[in-house]
Amino acid sequence: MKRHKTIVPLSHDHYDGLLLAQSVKKNFIKTKLGLSSIEDKVKFVINAYNTELIPHFNHEEVILFPLALGKDEELDDMINEILDEHDKIHKAVSRISEGNLEQNLDEFGLLLESHIRKEERILFPKIEEILGDELDILDGQIIAVKDSCGI
Repeated sequence: MKRHKTIVPLSHDHYDGLLLAQSVKKNFIKTKLGLSSIEDKVKFVINAYNTELIPHFNHEEVILFPLALGKDEELDDMINEILDEHDKIHKAVSRISEGNLEQNLDEFGLLLESHIRKEERILFPKIEEILGDELDILDGQIIAVKDSCGI
């Protein structure tokens, strides 16, 4: 399914997020991102969280979700579930450098991957179905995080 043009930048962010998730999970010793040590992976996650995930979540929470909320009960439930997952991701990052680093990284990677796939496969199609052309009013408001950060 072709993404609505206003949501495409979020999908581009998701591609980068999936690379991050794969790179920090167990059994990915050397990755496309060049991360080989556990410590490098922790630093990379913390940096990506601050420069990419937080701005991405902000685009969803401040721009996209307010437009979608209140239009459909099932969609509202999905958005609330996604917001709960955002909180879980925030908490996972805050404790990523404590205790068993490899396990924390693996849990973060699995959580992020699952979250992204849910948004891409379930939430975004539902938003497109319910809002349709109403999404046009967001044109130009959402840009891919790496594009906005100059990364």
